[in-house]
Amino acid sequence: MILFIVWSASAQQCDQPLKAARFDCHPEPSVTSEKCLARKCCWQPQMRSMIQLFKNTSSNSAGINVPSCYYPRDFPTYQVKTNEPTAFGQRLTIIKQQSTYMPNEILSLTVDLIYETAQRFRLRIYDSTKKRFEVPLSVPVIQTKVNVTDYDVSISQKPFAILVKRKSTGITLFDSSVSPLIYADQFIRFSSYLSSPFLYGLGEHRQPLLINVTNEWRKLTFWTRDTPPVQNNNLYGVHAFHINLEKKNNTPNNFHGQFFLNSNAMDIDLQPLPAITYTTVGGIIDLYLFTGPTAQDVIQQYWDVIGKPTMPPYWSLGFHLCRYAYNSIDNLRAVIKRMHDAQFPYDVQWTDIDAMSSHLDFTYDKTTFNGLPDLVRSLQSEGKHYVNIIDPGISSTQPSGSYAPYDDGLKRAIFMTKFNSTEPIIGKVWPGLTAFPDFTNENSIEWWTNVAATFHDIIPFDGIWIDMNEPSNFVDGSHIGCTNNSLDNPPFVPHVLGNTLYAFTVCPSAQQALSSHYNLHNMYGYFEARATNLALKTIRHKRPFVLSRSSFAGSGQFTAHWTGDNNSTFEDMYFSIPAIISFNMFGIPNTGADICGFGLDTTEELCTRWMQLGAFYPFMRNHNAGKDQDPAVFSWTAQQIMKQALLMRYSFIPFWYTLHHQAAMASKTLVQPLHFEFPDDDNTIGIDQQFLIGRAILVSPNLVSNTTVVHAYIPQDVWYEFPSGSQVKDVGIFTDLDAPLEKINVHIRGNFIIPMQIPGDNLMMGRGNPFTLLVAQSMSGNATGNLFWDDGDSIDSIETKTYNYFEFSCSLNTLTMNAIVANYKDSPMRLELIRILGVSKTVMSVNVNGKEHKDFYYNIPDQILVVHSLDMDMLAQSIQKIEWTTAH
Repeated sequence: MILFIVWSASAQQCDQPLKAARFDCHPEPSVTSEKCLARKCCWQPQMRSMIQLFKNTSSNSAGINVPSCYYPRDFPTYQVKTNEPTAFGQRLTIIKQQSTYMPNEILSLTVDLIYETAQRFRLRIYDSTKKRFEVPLSVPVIQTKVNVTDYDVSISQKPFAILVKRKSTGITLFDSSVSPLIYADQFIRFSSYLSSPFLYGLGEHRQPLLINVTNEWRKLTFWTRDTPPVQNNNLYGVHAFHINLEKKNNTPNNFHGQFFLNSNAMDIDLQPLPAITYTTVGGIIDLYLFTGPTAQDVIQQYWDVIGKPTMPPYWSLGFHLCRYAYNSIDNLRAVIKRMHDAQFPYDVQWTDIDAMSSHLDFTYDKTTFNGLPDLVRSLQSEGKHYVNIIDPGISSTQPSGSYAPYDDGLKRAIFMTKFNSTEPIIGKVWPGLTAFPDFTNENSIEWWTNVAATFHDIIPFDGIWIDMNEPSNFVDGSHIGCTNNSLDNPPFVPHVLGNTLYAFTVCPSAQQALSSHYNLHNMYGYFEARATNLALKTIRHKRPFVLSRSSFAGSGQFTAHWTGDNNSTFEDMYFSIPAIISFNMFGIPNTGADICGFGLDTTEELCTRWMQLGAFYPFMRNHNAGKDQDPAVFSWTAQQIMKQALLMRYSFIPFWYTLHHQAAMASKTLVQPLHFEFPDDDNTIGIDQQFLIGRAILVSPNLVSNTTVVHAYIPQDVWYEFPSGSQVKDVGIFTDLDAPLEKINVHIRGNFIIPMQIPGDNLMMGRGNPFTLLVAQSMSGNATGNLFWDDGDSIDSIETKTYNYFEFSCSLNTLTMNAIVANYKDSPMRLELIRILGVSKTVMSVNVNGKEHKDFYYNIPDQILVVHSLDMDMLAQSIQKIEWTTAH
């Protein structure tokens, strides 16, 4: 029996002069005073004038979207009943005397405070008596409290609240006292102060890189959905992780992060107090706090929880080409031929669903694509690779015995089923009526591997593209609709596109091996990527390449990602940058966007600019659904510009590959914003039209049509223009960079050494080509760098140390190359040329390993030393040196 105690919100308890401190008591749409007051909350509608609305300058306004219905200060919440020390930290019991406005509130909860590491704190709040669903993600299990931490944790007894502060500065990192905790069976809501209104992360959404809530409330919804990326919609992936800037006078700018480990549908509200509110429809509260203090530290601490990204195959770093609607093998061959004739480097050819037979997975159309297996083998004989698309929807209407993927899947019972039934739930996708594999069922992995292996015997694909895996469904729920139960129609629905949880997807009441789809929907792409990764390892016995549209925290262990069905606009090109930076934060660094745009028809100017930008994406693929937009289809002038962009990318591949190794082994991002690298330079806050590759290469693309100037920021440091090598004179300022159509502005940062290679026709054909080193000296003449190299395809080369690893250092007119590990010798590694930037004095002589080397020249105006014709075996000895003397 639940006892309801009547209370009312008094005017005194509703007196909240600071509007930014209002916390929404009625997050559902269509709030009225009657609905608000029925919840015993405060009602004060906003009566702002039109002038204030447009200017956003009201005297006591915290901006737009101020809630009219908000919690009074005495709204019922929990209090601490017991507090006991444990090996991992503390365990509390908290109780609530009365239910409020959501059905099935849980009045007794257990709170675990887990001091996991010096920089990682975990807060878990769950039902004290009944086991609830928890996210099936493998995370570290810490049983013993760490002795020393960077944070202090304190507890408020009545009302219950948790406060976490940074020891060194006293800045608040988490404080749940700002709003009452609501914990019902299908509605969990809690809040915290933010350290500043400046955040990064919280994806997948189309938005600028910086989330700035100085003057507005923001609502972000998390429920994977097949929809072209537009602002204010829930999109393909779910990553409830953010990084918050800490600003305090006379102290360095630090960063900390939060990760809400929850896979149910949720809203996250941000408000100018500043504060954050999490609202989810299931699971438990499982919140991680990462104390950084740098942004890269926060990311590393996050990846320690969700898993480090996979090391991609070397060939996948090249240029990929795809199109929806090649429509015939003749058209496909024509594209391949004109790319070859125009001498474009490219590595991977893809096909979309138009190559399938009747859109059936694991088939190809033997009429329109007759000869596809031979074409794929021909590409592979030239060093290229092939990737095909697979959607999760498996046709359920083929004659019995004629379509093994469905027949075998039915026999193994690996499809999602209807509520309280053993029958597969049937939706509709490209091939018509379809069943949906349950990839949480361990039996599905063997089934998936078998059907993929059978197709691989026909077409020896090198990677798999898994699309439509939100999962997408062309009918809402199923072909017969959904149930009326609370899984399909919960008491609260986050602000999802379509207004129901089954819009354009499967009924949440559908059953999976680990739980209901209600709990697992957001992880569908995660589990499919895992199964596909395992299948490829079994089939090819090589490093797998998977590309997934849908993603969840930890997906980067198995897959790369692209940003979905964008359009051919300059705005879409811009939004690709914050998306790719964000996914580097989310642990899926191997991310790209459809270059030149997927929807609409591109223009030559746009595609040229986008190919230049795309040359600096981690994953580089040109893909579209309109007219041909492969580089070779454009004018000769545009082709030459695009070719130069591709050659620039290919020359940097050793650097990219080394960054991937650092990501997989040391949790370092491939791409990052300027603010993360220059945290105390407030000019860099929110810059998202420029970005850094690693820490060393600054990319400033032209993102505006019909312009020849880029307004860019060059941070305070030593920078050199690429490829000229001339040093930038004006730094620490915004400046206008010359950016005609044939140019993308790239700068190399002083103090770094970039390993490069002379490009070949594709990456496999060019693997034996000579290496070069680009040495960008600091003001004091120093620089460092490294290079990781293996066969590019082995699953276990890192574990078995079958690789080469070099460290480079430059100091006192000496470049040292140290072969730390030299166990991979199946491919020659020869150093041909070294460019040393910032050599301020005339070079008189050069010695290589103690012997005079006369093949060098010194560019006096640009202060560049070039040592060429080295022909140096990089594995000949563990330490090799290049030294130069200069005029006094």
